[in-house]
Amino acid sequence: MYLFETDENRVERIEGMTVEYPYCLHERDLTDFVIPWHWHEELELGYIQEGVSKIITIGAEYMVHQGDGFFINSNVMNMKRNGTPGSRTLEINHIFHPVFLSGHFKSRFETKYLNPVIQNHRIEVYMIRRGCSSSNRILDNLRQLKELQNSPDTEFQTRGILSETWLLLLNEFREHQSEHLQSEVEQKDRLRSMIAYIHGHYADKITLSKIAKAAGVSEREASRCFKKNIGQSPVEYLIAFRLNEAKKLLGRNDHSITEISLRCGFSDSAYFGKVFRAAFGVTPGAYRTYKQTDVMHCK
Repeated sequence: MYLFETDENRVERIEGMTVEYPYCLHERDLTDFVIPWHWHEELELGYIQEGVSKIITIGAEYMVHQGDGFFINSNVMNMKRNGTPGSRTLEINHIFHPVFLSGHFKSRFETKYLNPVIQNHRIEVYMIRRGCSSSNRILDNLRQLKELQNSPDTEFQTRGILSETWLLLLNEFREHQSEHLQSEVEQKDRLRSMIAYIHGHYADKITLSKIAKAAGVSEREASRCFKKNIGQSPVEYLIAFRLNEAKKLLGRNDHSITEISLRCGFSDSAYFGKVFRAAFGVTPGAYRTYKQTDVMHCK
């Protein structure tokens, strides 16, 4: 299972990423798991090996079908979930820090090839669809990269393939730049602040007033911002995030359901059981039994 962790600034901490080698491969099973709203400096280039994934940003949604790919720019707020609930979805994602290709600060690689994309707020998520020759080459490269990671001593080859892929992607951006969505920077910054606050304090007693205060806006503006951009009220988002965290705890430890409900911000375990069943169709206890049985079958 992919574990979502953040640092003290609520920026996602990428599992497997190191300063010495700022690249990693993630194979994510999104069948029964939601990756909550997050952002990070690292760039993402991936594809869907099986099923359909939904990538959601502020003001836009993208459906990525089996065999197609995607690019997510640096520090773009997004969440991911299964695009076809009930069926299996497997994502293959190559994540790398820009320095992996640029080499060092203010190098020609950075200023000429990377910054025009990273600093362009109109480029958030880009779909790589099968069909045209350049997209097919990008997707072939991403699949080759995945297979390459099964062999030792592939660091130079990995960087070489990613460099070639980046040039292909850059050409596509130049051809289709007018198609990208114009960012509403101020509103996104407000939403980023409120979501970061929720992620950092979901186990505490949170009110709409506290969420709004995190972005320096009124409660009314906070509600409007959430509804417009992600289709939920701040409280609805908070509850959904708490439930997702509870699912992870139910699947990987032996704490009592009451303790898990408290750790996830639910002061009443009966209420926790009610909203959990309303959201997922099973009780917390039944979900735990299902996950433990599933783990045993995988061993």
